[in-house]
Amino acid sequence: MTWATKNPHTWLVIVDRKSGKRMEIYNDETPNHDFTIPFEVNFSDAATPAVNTVTLYNISKKHASFPKKGMKIYLYFNWGSSKKLICEGYITKVDSTHHDGVTDSKVLSFTEGTNYSNVKANRLKVEKKKTVHKHKIIKVTEKGHYKNKRVPTRETKTVRSNKTYKKGTTYKALIQGIASQCGIKIDRIQLHKNPALTRPYTAKGKPLTLIKQLVQKTESVINYRKGKFEIIDPKSEKRTWIDIDDQDLVQPPSNNEADNGKETWEITTPLMPDITVGVGINMKSKYLKGRFYVKTGQHTSDGENPQTQCSLAAM
Repeated sequence: MTWATKNPHTWLVIVDRKSGKRMEIYNDETPNHDFTIPFEVNFSDAATPAVNTVTLYNISKKHASFPKKGMKIYLYFNWGSSKKLICEGYITKVDSTHHDGVTDSKVLSFTEGTNYSNVKANRLKVEKKKTVHKHKIIKVTEKGHYKNKRVPTRETKTVRSNKTYKKGTTYKALIQGIASQCGIKIDRIQLHKNPALTRPYTAKGKPLTLIKQLVQKTESVINYRKGKFEIIDPKSEKRTWIDIDDQDLVQPPSNNEADNGKETWEITTPLMPDITVGVGINMKSKYLKGRFYVKTGQHTSDGENPQTQCSLAAM
């Protein structure tokens, strides 16, 4: 499939969720909208969001002072005037404006989506009512004299303890239950296997760590797809598929064998906004043929040469 690689457009949108104000910078390389916007957007099958960067050149003081840590950020790119999202997330760092005598530049760093690795273990505790047996001392009259007497009492006490899931609960229900309890939003869940618990399970520990362990047992993977937290089946045929042939490649594919012995292939193309982690690739190159899926990659642009580099694994 030959992609049209003319008329590049880039859009950067930053939103202050507290005030509702937004800033949009648009580049289509025309005289009225010729704002170079270099960027690096990473994606991988990891349970923590990637860190990305975008650089702003020669913008006004008003625009330069708008971005703040915590604001929502959206980055779009396409060959043509129709917007295609390549990443969304939250600003984590705003560098000071750099002056080199000719050009002013400001680098923004942002994560893809919400980072749940810092959600604390105590979010998994639930309140329960518990009957506590105690004793108290009362004064009684016996043969005309007061004396102390120890008598049993009961009282209801509220305690916090880790929630236990019953035998027979499916892994999908277990994962969703843990996520819901501690505020982790799963945008999509598609497990390769969904067995049921053979014994009761007490959710104890950091929520994301527990979810990662459970997902691994279902032979599925966690990833961030354009800012969305997803759990997917890496072998599923139900995914977006893209055809790539030699006309789409910047250079021939290269082979890479990881330490675990699993083979991957690296490809470089002009920037394809539809490519992200988990997307299926039908390779129709004379150097590489077959069905693969994207494990990791990045979209990059220096303002003039938008490209996509990604690592492919066989289906």
